[in-house]
Amino acid sequence: MFRTVACLAVRNLTRPSCIRRLAATPKPIDQLGDLTRSFSTLLRIGNASGQLRTPFTVTAQQSCILNSVPSPATAPLQQAPVRTVIKFSMRSGKRKSVKPVIKRFKRLDWGGWIRTKAGRHKHMWKKSAARKRRLRQHVLVNSQQATLLDKMVTKYWKRPRFYINDPYTPYHTREEFRETRRKPMKY
Repeated sequence: MFRTVACLAVRNLTRPSCIRRLAATPKPIDQLGDLTRSFSTLLRIGNASGQLRTPFTVTAQQSCILNSVPSPATAPLQQAPVRTVIKFSMRSGKRKSVKPVIKRFKRLDWGGWIRTKAGRHKHMWKKSAARKRRLRQHVLVNSQQATLLDKMVTKYWKRPRFYINDPYTPYHTREEFRETRRKPMKY
């Protein structure tokens, strides 16, 4: 717990002041028009005063920030989680891997990705034995998903890994296809 608190304190100190200010003060929304405004509309409102504004200093309406109290009706809408790739990190300038991909999928040496089935631990009491057996099996993702997952991880995670008693050893080679074959075909 101390480590988490220390990391948050260091991150807050190294954050630029304009971002720190935006993170510290939530901006409530008091009109339906504020929800439907696009980013370009906000930039036009900000440039009406004649000064150039960056995306970090764009605010909704100054009046709704000063004299409104957040209520359940005006609370900000919840957003769905986003799995975007960071192409240039702030600290080192390098590409970063998406951590949920590393956690949920495994890349095989020939380039395929496997995953477990959804709901494999839920409501086991009402599933048949055949269905439980199918849920224990892994599933290959299709080619579009494999390409997308390759873009979401760095070269480090694409390298072959060699573990002692690896249960995935028979699946790391795929000799039946010409593109993934390692040994020459016998005629």
